[in-house]
Amino acid sequence: MQEYLRKSKIGTVLDGLGARFLVFLLCMGWFFLLWDVRLPAITAGAALFFMLLILERKTRDGRLKRREEKLRRQLGGELALERLLLAPGRRAHFETVMLLSQKHPLILLQAGEEGVLCQQENEKIFIALCRFPVSDQITARDVLALQRIALEKKADRAIFCAACAISDAAREQGKGEMPVTFFPKDRLLSLLGAAYPATDAQLVALGKRKRAAMPLEKWAAVIFHPARARRYIAYGTLLLGLYFFTRLPFYAFPSMLCFFLAAGCRCHRKQEERL
Repeated sequence: MQEYLRKSKIGTVLDGLGARFLVFLLCMGWFFLLWDVRLPAITAGAALFFMLLILERKTRDGRLKRREEKLRRQLGGELALERLLLAPGRRAHFETVMLLSQKHPLILLQAGEEGVLCQQENEKIFIALCRFPVSDQITARDVLALQRIALEKKADRAIFCAACAISDAAREQGKGEMPVTFFPKDRLLSLLGAAYPATDAQLVALGKRKRAAMPLEKWAAVIFHPARARRYIAYGTLLLGLYFFTRLPFYAFPSMLCFFLAAGCRCHRKQEERL
């Protein structure tokens, strides 16, 4: 849920200022390319920049409303998926079929702990929800178990609603005598979000949460990661070259800092190798 947490006020302000500054540079640069650096170009660039600001302010309410609806669907879909994974097997499979029946004409025939047997026109379909953790992966063994159950139910094919990733071996297994169609996680979240959007209380609770601060040890591990050493050396060499070329002193300190970070990466790697 970390991606849904709101940014800090300072981060939001800096993002807004950075975006506006970039738009200002693009407006000015466009007219500078057309008319060179002259007073009419500066005036036209400033006018275009303020027109874009007015347009952004006029369309802000609609954009915020669409963003809120999208957030409600995304957050509501993930919360509903968590409830399905924690629910008993029969109930989880039944709710999944009821969800799919909103988009596809399905007739429920038999519900069980392993899945639900349905009928669509003249075809019998066995539908099951993969109740694995989101970080897990569906394997060929899981698909084979589903195919055995579907054959026992005398179904024509099976549908596996995946709440996690699907391995290539599982997809190959699904092409056997009992065909298995995978209903991916993103489509499942889309249906769940449309059916169970997040409430105001859930959004308020999410807004009150704070992002977990990264400990100093993790910051050090990220900054002094051995893979960053070459990048630090490249940046330091470039800044050092600019210092010798321009003789401007403010290039020297960042260059020395990059070389210091590169040395820290080397020391960190040596320490990891000793351990």
